[in-house]
Amino acid sequence: MLSKLALLISVAKGELPADLILANAKVVNVFTGEIESGNVAIYEGRIAGVGDYHQAQQVLDLTGKYIAPGLINGHTHLESSMLDISQYAQAVVPRGTLALVTDLHEIANVCGLEGMRYVLNCARRLPLELFLMAPSCVPATPLETSGATLEPEAIRQVLRWKGCIGLGEVMNFPGVLGGDNSVLSKIILATGKVVDGHAPGVRGKDLSAYIAAGILSDHESVSLEEARDKLRQGMMVMIREGSSEKNLDALLPLVTNKTYKRFLFVVDDRSCGDLLSDGDIDAVVRKAIRRGLDPVRAIQLATINSAEYFRLDRLGAVAPGYLSNLIVIGDLPSLEIDMVFYRGRLVAREGKPLFFSYQPASRGLTNTVNIKPFNIEALKPLASGETEPVIEIVPGQIITRKRLQMSIQPPVTHLLPGPFSGSVVARGSSKTWTMNIREIT
Repeated sequence: MLSKLALLISVAKGELPADLILANAKVVNVFTGEIESGNVAIYEGRIAGVGDYHQAQQVLDLTGKYIAPGLINGHTHLESSMLDISQYAQAVVPRGTLALVTDLHEIANVCGLEGMRYVLNCARRLPLELFLMAPSCVPATPLETSGATLEPEAIRQVLRWKGCIGLGEVMNFPGVLGGDNSVLSKIILATGKVVDGHAPGVRGKDLSAYIAAGILSDHESVSLEEARDKLRQGMMVMIREGSSEKNLDALLPLVTNKTYKRFLFVVDDRSCGDLLSDGDIDAVVRKAIRRGLDPVRAIQLATINSAEYFRLDRLGAVAPGYLSNLIVIGDLPSLEIDMVFYRGRLVAREGKPLFFSYQPASRGLTNTVNIKPFNIEALKPLASGETEPVIEIVPGQIITRKRLQMSIQPPVTHLLPGPFSGSVVARGSSKTWTMNIREIT
């Protein structure tokens, strides 16, 4: 009896019929940047070949539609969607996302290894390739009150799990630069694997030191010059376009015919509302095309570039031997996704999932938040009359600004320009105050 590999070879040679042929297609070749006409032959979940294939148990005529590799989300925290992994898959798979790389540090912050195992076990039953990066910073800072802590010994354990491909974003860049033993131990444990970075604003020699530690990528650049510095020093630059972090417009000019292999698209965090209304990594590809990036180039940044950086064998291309994780596109510039195939099986059509959600009983991960009853008065801020630090949101960015502001009482009804530079006049129900407001840089 022939092995599956021998049978795949025979199908590729045209000696045996394929399971499925996607006929009369325009195939996006991410290796050459070309679009080729041909048929895609699929056998046992893998692509046997692209070209002149006609024998199959089933032939699906695509009438000139495009075939591209399934999209890969190279960095995301699926927990930020506020969806269970099964619901998350139902949201993103019809959008063309068929693989994602995640470190699950948000659920690990609350539930530790048990929470991570829950997600991984559920994902195995879904039409989605999930690759884990061991969370390097749980909790993110020593100032957090978290439900779990992952020390180096726990990281050693996670790195041995099936599907764990590296070490997740090393957020504690001050620890790296300061030679913190715990942080460096985790990086050393991941030797030979991919180590992701998280280095907002780190430049010059500090950046050199951070990269020298073995950290290969960054998704935190908010300016073109910052990203250029990281690109020049050998980092893989992740262009992030999430719900609250939008960096594509600033960084896209760096993507040229000389540099494009050093970039990939990510979302980092996307809310369930944005997944529903706008999409996942497909929304980033679509926006990049609208901003002038060639459609095939945009697809490369969401497929083969991610696969090669993360060493995802047989993913990210429509080619012999690759997994038949494919998207069928009606109109390429608008990335109009008609059909989604996972390992040769049709799993979504016209934006609708064709698979069932899966949610096992997991009593340990529910009813874990317990808060004492409180009323609206408990939320009232207490004004001290002193200068207090204030966190200022920067619209469309994950970074914030620190300001100092006078804490006043009773409540302010309106503000007017003050009598001197950097001041305002605050008027309340019975008083008027003059306050200095200054930015901390």
